Amino acid sequence: MSENPPLLKPTLCSQYGLPDWYLKYFRLLVIEVFFLIALGGAVRVMNAGLACPDWPLCFGQIIPDYHPQVYLEFIHRVLAGVVTIVALTLNWYLWKSRAPKWLKWTGIVSLVLLVTQAVLGGLTVLWQLHAKVVAAHLGLAAIFFSIILWMYLSLKAKEETSVRVSPWLVKWSWFTGFALFGQIILGGLVASHYAATVCTDFPTCNGAWFPTFRGVIGLHIIHRLGAYAIFAIALVNLILMVKKSDSVRLRKLGIAGFAMILTQVGIGIANVLLHTPPLIAVLHLAMATAILSITVRQIHFANAHVA
Repeated sequence: MSENPPLLKPTLCSQYGLPDWYLKYFRLLVIEVFFLIALGGAVRVMNAGLACPDWPLCFGQIIPDYHPQVYLEFIHRVLAGVVTIVALTLNWYLWKSRAPKWLKWTGIVSLVLLVTQAVLGGLTVLWQLHAKVVAAHLGLAAIFFSIILWMYLSLKAKEETSVRVSPWLVKWSWFTGFALFGQIILGGLVASHYAATVCTDFPTCNGAWFPTFRGVIGLHIIHRLGAYAIFAIALVNLILMVKKSDSVRLRKLGIAGFAMILTQVGIGIANVLLHTPPLIAVLHLAMATAILSITVRQIHFANAHVA
């Protein structure tokens, strides 16, 4: 005699009157944005940012002639278009549903950010890869990714648990998230100023323990110092989530976050010693985005279970 199948947790999607497929496609949107960010890094490291010299067309064509760099940039634009269509469709369904107003307006904010991101993408081309525009493009992508991930987590199954998180742990989670976002922006500035290779060794910089803080070398050093700070924050976060939280979920997130930070440090060092090979440079950005996703999950869970 077979056992009764476990009951599925009801999702908020069903309670809000959203279709059964809605959550699956929202998850797909989150994954698409993750790959879009990584692909944007590939466009930069392969020097394909200006492979299409005009915008929104490419050499005046909707579908340009094939060339590896051109198509790398073209596919990036196509995926951005797909993300826009999916995001518009999902938010249209969300607006018509019985979802709370805060969630609907969060969706509207995400669409405004998406439109702004498209404009920044165009300016990146038209302004010939202006460093601050490139960094802003990355920063806005990180914010958009965080918002849609937060929305997805808010639409998932209810947590049937008695876990309560101390308010100060919630504040610490937010601090960790903002610190990580700041480091991502620093990384974007390093990349857009082509400062990743100005220091050819590690832990010193061109043989100096205390190099200048001016110019691109200074930008590189500040990013390194930021990495040290993030490592320390991640270590404290791990200790707090394991020792001061009774939540298994927070413990797992703390462990995962620290393990990914350790990996990211190794990737960053490899970037310097190997003179920023494209594959490792893209992996560095992808790992940063993955760490951001873990941090957003931690913040969301802690915020939802605050005592």
